[in-house]
Amino acid sequence: MLQFAPLLAMSTAGLALGSANTIYQLPPLVLLYPACLYLLGLQAESGVIAFRRGLLAGTVAFSACLYWIAVPFAEQTAMPWYLAISGPVGVSFLLGIYSAVFSWCCYKLLRNAAPLYVGISTFFLWGTLELARGTLFSGFPWASLAAAFSDWPAYVQPVSVLGAEGYSALLAALACYITAALITSSVKHSVAALMSLALLFTSSYYSWIQPADADANIKIAMVQGNIDQGAKWNKRYMRGTVDRYITLSKQVLDHPVDLVIWPETSMPFYLQSSREYLPLIRSLAIASKAPYLIGTPGYATGTGGRKFDIFNRAYLIDSEGLMLSWYDKVHLVPFGEYVPFYIPFAEDLLQGTGTFEPGTKHDPISVGNLAMGVLICYEATFTELVQDRVERGANLLVNISNDAWFGKTAAPEQHLDMTILRAVEQGRYLARATNTGITAIIDPKGNITTKGKSFRADVVFGSVGTRTGFTFYHRFFSLIRALIIAGAIAVLAYSIYTNKKKEI
Repeated sequence: MLQFAPLLAMSTAGLALGSANTIYQLPPLVLLYPACLYLLGLQAESGVIAFRRGLLAGTVAFSACLYWIAVPFAEQTAMPWYLAISGPVGVSFLLGIYSAVFSWCCYKLLRNAAPLYVGISTFFLWGTLELARGTLFSGFPWASLAAAFSDWPAYVQPVSVLGAEGYSALLAALACYITAALITSSVKHSVAALMSLALLFTSSYYSWIQPADADANIKIAMVQGNIDQGAKWNKRYMRGTVDRYITLSKQVLDHPVDLVIWPETSMPFYLQSSREYLPLIRSLAIASKAPYLIGTPGYATGTGGRKFDIFNRAYLIDSEGLMLSWYDKVHLVPFGEYVPFYIPFAEDLLQGTGTFEPGTKHDPISVGNLAMGVLICYEATFTELVQDRVERGANLLVNISNDAWFGKTAAPEQHLDMTILRAVEQGRYLARATNTGITAIIDPKGNITTKGKSFRADVVFGSVGTRTGFTFYHRFFSLIRALIIAGAIAVLAYSIYTNKKKEI
């Protein structure tokens, strides 16, 4: 078998080049990552060594994917790069713990297991760890195996049945099953594993070519302002920002639409009380004869001893200029929108915005026949948030974001890949409006039907449809997750039982 160094290199290359990046992407390469973690566990001399090697492999691989976390630290706070790099390394270390646990489990539970049992066990183990990764410590489900295939929508259709975590688990299980079959030189299991992988992709392709069963008859316009992050919160540029969005939106007067969307914090001030700018935007909505969904900070009477609570908000201004309803971001970004504990550069990271409070309203924003499940920024990476929006009646998903923080890195593409999974999981159209890109419309099959160019001020026109039906995954969301966790517990229990039996 391969030694540690080659396995470390292969696992890193698999996750980094299988996921979206700025060099070259080939999604199937991502299967190398769980296969290498499995081999690291098998070859370890002890459980501690398996854990350490898995931790190192996970930290290095995720660092290669998440290097872009250093960009806002270095460019927005003038922090030296040698310090800024601690951001992605620290996050990757935490994510690497899940990889370490997987390698440890492979050492403890699967060293002498038959290939088929390896496949079944790793499905439940990987799935449970993915669920934990998306939940614990605020959750960060970035760079999953399923997301790597988002660029090939024909091969992500299983997420409408299993969800992203379940599909990632299935991909990991097949990768480990194939590896175990090759190690044991089992022709029978090698053929079975490869046929299973081929059947999975074939069935996904067949599902992909079926009609989406939703007419894209609602015209929308998504305004991409392309405002530089360094100038965004500077009051001297505020009027220019408003003028740019208004000027771009006037294209709607010649191309009538049913909805206009401005991205996250596109208006970098408290729009709700702006005597100067709110009337301008109301007049624009009236002239456009269309409602506007606008990202902006908002505030309300304070709680917990605070004078005011500040929110990352999306306001709806209807075609008559009335500010009808809003949505406040529920899942905030640690160190980006709130600070869990004191760090010296926190105020620079939160320049111009203050520390946000999480919202409490979850219901869709409704106008006409639209019930929009709004997701602000990286909320679109969390399966359970989108599940909740659809459960509450959303027939269209809307993601507004500002990825300008990360410049020309892999982050915007990786963010889009996870957003694609949410559309397929719930069988909904998803409109994604961003400040600098990637602005896009995604259909219920994960196809990008409309896509704007990044780092260009523009208006992206397109069409969406509404759907009220539910996918298999939506209907059995809780049961699927419970079964994955129960399966992992069963694998652990069976291992304990067999070990005790051997001792007797």
